[in-house]
Amino acid sequence: MATAGKACLNQPGRRLVSPRMKHPTLDCDKEGDDPVNKAATAALAMLALYSLSTSAHAAKFDFLGTWTVTTSEPAPWADAKEKPVASDLKALIGHSVSFQADRIDAPTPLKCRKPRYEIKQYTPDMLFQGSLTDPKPQAAALGFAGNTIPTVETGCEGAFDFHFLNADNAMFGLNNRIYRIQRSKP
Repeated sequence: MATAGKACLNQPGRRLVSPRMKHPTLDCDKEGDDPVNKAATAALAMLALYSLSTSAHAAKFDFLGTWTVTTSEPAPWADAKEKPVASDLKALIGHSVSFQADRIDAPTPLKCRKPRYEIKQYTPDMLFQGSLTDPKPQAAALGFAGNTIPTVETGCEGAFDFHFLNADNAMFGLNNRIYRIQRSKP
């Protein structure tokens, strides 16, 4: 066959046969059904899928960097008459929390050597270690939207979890208070 070993470009009914090929038969049964075209299309599809998966992975969740503890408010499950722990407020409000790959630089009790970060998607009933008494409305009142909330579990002593409102704002709970942190801008 004259076309053996070459692509059967738009030649219906042609077969490629070569004894040197591992899989000696490539069919081109339909008009435009070219194995070179098929391979190129498959390669482009794989590249597109890879690009989507890596860009999704890269954009997956970027929490590393420096954040500032901005405010504190009573937690929805706490007794409204309960006074905040003054030393917590003094130690945290206005101070930085720096999430590094190998540590969290922050005031006690958030400081952590060797965190074991895990990024999870929590439902409202899982926020603040399951402490919300009426999860969906309370989560919405705190500013969380949707059915899942990106959460960083630190794996540190004290089991601090950071629940993200968006890419630049998150919350954590401590001593029946909710603290808000905001990403520090360079």
